Amino acid sequence: MITTHPMRRRRRYTAEFKQRVVTLCQPGVSVSAIALTHGLNANLLRRWINQYQNELPAPVSSELSKLVAVQVDLPAEPSISDAIEVSLHKNNTHINIRWPANQAQACANWLSAWLK
Repeated sequence: MITTHPMRRRRRYTAEFKQRVVTLCQPGVSVSAIALTHGLNANLLRRWINQYQNELPAPVSSELSKLVAVQVDLPAEPSISDAIEVSLHKNNTHINIRWPANQAQACANWLSAWLK
């Protein structure tokens, strides 16, 4: 039995496509991930990077991308108005609960488990 395989044709990419993909390859970005995203072999993309290296815009200066400290003022403790207050009476047990309002889901989970 003789089988013939169709000849694979070499894909051709436009210069615009190559440059667009190469510009995505900035420091700190995975070349392999970009290649996979665009259906390319990573070695081919690295070859394009070398080919277009002189044509790419200069990377952003590290001086411009430094972190700046920012001070944020947060309230130290939630006030009484920022709390969930619940009084529970079950059989001979009486419980008064004050729970921070920003943890409402945790309060609901605890209450649900306790009331079972």
